[in-house]
Amino acid sequence: MQNCAPFRTSPQQGLVYQAILVMDSRKLSTPLRNQAQPRAGWSQLYQAGPYHVDLSLKWDDAGAHLVGQVISREHISFEQAQIYLKQDRGHLQKPLDLSGRFSLNLGSVSDCSLEIRIQGGLVCLDSLKVS
Repeated sequence: MQNCAPFRTSPQQGLVYQAILVMDSRKLSTPLRNQAQPRAGWSQLYQAGPYHVDLSLKWDDAGAHLVGQVISREHISFEQAQIYLKQDRGHLQKPLDLSGRFSLNLGSVSDCSLEIRIQGGLVCLDSLKVS
């Protein structure tokens, strides 16, 4: 991604949580990881305020999918929660399901940024390395 500046879907009224990478399966050394895999998937775990974001890159015949779930230490409703993906020059917006899960079809395997709006707050994953 040429422009790594964070994007914001709108001016913020609530709290903004910048996500911190806690675990990345690409950093783990296993026999399967050591083999050259042009379409290898991965898993990452982020922490952002009271939330954890579990992300995975999955492949199928249709291409790459970014799937994940938002997990909260507090009891919250995901009824109005939305995820925003910015990749290359496009944006994609989808609701989270009632369990905080989502699946995004990636147009390309290039870096992106994610924003997740939850109950007036915003979780930001800027400059996410997809490939």
